[in-house]
Amino acid sequence: MNVVIITARAGSKSIPSKNILKLDGRPLLAYVIDAAQKAARIDRVFVDTDGAEIAAVARDMGVEVIDRPEELAGDHVNHGDVIQYDVHHVRARHPDLRNVVVLLGNTVMIDGPLIDEAVSLLEARDELDSVMTVWEAGDDHPLRALEIRDGQVCPYGNLNDTTVSTERQSYPKAYYYDQGVWAFRHSCVDAKEGPRPWWWMGKNVYPIVRPWITGRDINGPFDVPFHEWWIRYPERIQRAIEDEWTSRARTESQESDI
Repeated sequence: MNVVIITARAGSKSIPSKNILKLDGRPLLAYVIDAAQKAARIDRVFVDTDGAEIAAVARDMGVEVIDRPEELAGDHVNHGDVIQYDVHHVRARHPDLRNVVVLLGNTVMIDGPLIDEAVSLLEARDELDSVMTVWEAGDDHPLRALEIRDGQVCPYGNLNDTTVSTERQSYPKAYYYDQGVWAFRHSCVDAKEGPRPWWWMGKNVYPIVRPWITGRDINGPFDVPFHEWWIRYPERIQRAIEDEWTSRARTESQESDI
């Protein structure tokens, strides 16, 4: 059995009750549930929450709710501990559990085909422990990271390398999790061998690379218009994604010719 677990905590400080914020007339969480329910390779959908209103949205859409215990409901709880609890909860009730997809409850930038792609990879490739959606860094490459010490801007951590060029194409490629999909074999939550901080993902993590424009969840008011645009203009979004890949392929081809 393959399941989706959507984690949706109630205690957001940036936007109160952001997981049920109304976007185009529907709660934000409803879009995530809808994506999970449209995935052909998913057998059951669960929502983990500590909020009554969030739970009500989930139940109205026919989704089983996992009541998050109080000790896992605070601001400083490790997300992995919540995920491990949820997997144990599901596995105790469904011994035939195989693969788990974890989604965030505060993003609309996922859909059924993306979830199916991740699960299909796990089913087709026994050597994989998990699949993660990522985007490739550009101007936000780690070699450009800064911090402020004693009121002054300086290279972040130990990245004080004077050979770093202003030409970002010269950097080794770097990637970030894009707030999309984590898909993994259920046993990974107990092995704790994944790349930190995502220790529940296992050793062998396969990337699904998406354009950076897909990698945003709602963490503050600035993020809301991006999600509304995504909902209202799906054709424009699809064209933008296709144009992004075309542009990237053209750039890489030109670089290989130099």
